[in-house]
Formats: sequence, structure tokens, C-alpha cells
Amino acid sequence: MQTNPPADLEQAIRHHQAGDLVRAEALYRAVLNGAPSDVVASHNLGVLWAQAGRFRDAAPLLQHAVRLDGGRPEFWQSLARCHYLAGDWEQALEVIGKATAQGIAEEALRELREAMTGRPGGRKVFCVGRNKTGTTSLEAALASLGFRVGLQARGEMLRGDAARQDYTRIIALCRTADAFQDAPFSKANTFRAVDAAFPGSRFILTVRESAEQWFESVVRFQTRIVGKGRIPTADDLREFDYRYKGYLWDAFVSSYGNDEKLLYDRDTYVAAYLAHNRSVEEHFRDRPGDLLVLNVGDADAMARLCAFLGLAYRGQPMPHLNRSA
Repeated sequence: MQTNPPADLEQAIRHHQAGDLVRAEALYRAVLNGAPSDVVASHNLGVLWAQAGRFRDAAPLLQHAVRLDGGRPEFWQSLARCHYLAGDWEQALEVIGKATAQGIAEEALRELREAMTGRPGGRKVFCVGRNKTGTTSLEAALASLGFRVGLQARGEMLRGDAARQDYTRIIALCRTADAFQDAPFSKANTFRAVDAAFPGSRFILTVRESAEQWFESVVRFQTRIVGKGRIPTADDLREFDYRYKGYLWDAFVSSYGNDEKLLYDRDTYVAAYLAHNRSVEEHFRDRPGDLLVLNVGDADAMARLCAFLGLAYRGQPMPHLNRSA
């Protein structure tokens, strides 16, 4: 049975605006099956996928929309924002540059460029605990206290920079917000670089009850997201598409080396966790006021966080996210 693209498109837009992304996606697909050059359907499906975090799927559709009708500022904006949210700021800036060259002078594009440029200087708050130590909960707590939290996707895309000890783009990222957590700030030596670049900043080392508890959390989390129903293998990590295909394997190599025998080896992981925590505490040994060691599961965690940051504590609880991991 033939579809009526205009009617399907109208319905898709209504479902999209109502937040029914499943029905909207199906209808956008139906339109594009019958009319691959429908620029609105291509753009809107790309926007929908970007909303769902499917940035690599979204970008080609948004690029297609720009090629079909490069005179529409909202198409350029959607494409640039997709790359921005994916953490690929170089691509986002390239899109903005091309739009500007074509005479697209959109305020939203200027604001997006400024968001990636930031402001020099300033004191920051850095969470330097390893992942799976409550960093997501701390991010929510800092946001609730009024801090602008840096885009984690961008930080994760700079994991390789930290592994090479090239901190140029990491420091540039730090100019775009007030607080940062997870990779690359949880990587060895990154805390030293940002401490030197942003004097007077505060550092929070998030910890678990024990190194063994942290290890089990890492294994559970990666087993769940890879989705094989078992502990992942090295090949599973190489094939898994997180920020990019093989990201998890690259992250393992940068932390533990490329010996597959060490993958999820308890002693190796525990030793690395303890060594990281010791190195952070040693770095701040003579500046105890600049470091807070925090277990977000403690009953007084939010009160201690507020006191450390010089903020009033009003009895609010510490957020607890990713409890299952």
C-alpha cells in the first residue's frame, strides 16, 4: 500500500512535538522510504535521533538536509549541535564556519561557538575520582548547587589526549564550564595539569566503600552496557560502539595496558584504583583545603560537599544516580 508522504509527515511532526518519538520515527521513516529527498523528514529524523543520543546515526541525515537546502539556518544549527553534543567540537566548529561562509548569521550558531570557546581563567571544581565512584551523582549535586557542569561527551572524546599527556584541548574544555567529572579528569596526571592551569580550584576525590566494591561495580556496569549477558571479552570491547567503536577497549589499554589477560583482573584493577587515589591525596598533601575525599553514599555527603564549596547546606539530600551499577 502506498503511503501519503505529506500526511505521514504531518502526523510525524505532531507525534514528535508531543514527545512520542517511537511513532514519529516510524512515520519519518515511511516518508523517507517514499521520498528520500524530503528535506524536512530527513532533518526531523536526524533531530529525533540526536535527542535520543544516537549522534552518529543523526549526523548523516542532518548533513543530507543541509546539502538539500543549505539556506535554512535551523538545518545548520541542528547539524552543529549534533556534533557538539557528541563531543566532536572540531566538527561542530567546522559546520559553523561553513554556515558563516554561506551567509548564515544565526544567533544560535554564535552562542554554540561561544559555548565551545568559553572564558579564560576562573576557579573550577574537578571531580577526579575514578568512574563508578558516584561521579554521576556528584555531577547532579553540583548542578543543583548552581554550577555549570562541563559536557561529559566532550571530556570522554579527549581521553586519548590525556593518555598522550597532551592537555591543550582538555584545558580549553575547562574554560567552558564551572565543574567537571569523569574522563579525562579521572585519568592519571590530568588533575595535575588542570590544577596548574586553574589555580585556586577545588578537587573532589570520589571513592567507594572499598576497592573491591568499586571493581565489582565496574564489571557490572560494563557487562550491562555491552549487553552480551556475560562479562565482556576483549573483542566485545573492541566491537562495542560507545563514543566510537572500540572506545571501551581504548580506555582499558590507556589504564591497564594492552594485555588481554588483565581485562577484568581483580588485582590489576584494584591496584590501579588504590594507586590513583594515593596519587591524588599525595598531590594535595600540603593543601588539604583544596581536596575533599567523598563517598557520596555517606549520610553527611551533601553537607560535607556544601561546606567544602563554601555554600549553605539546607538539608537537601545527595542525589543518587546509577544505583544499579
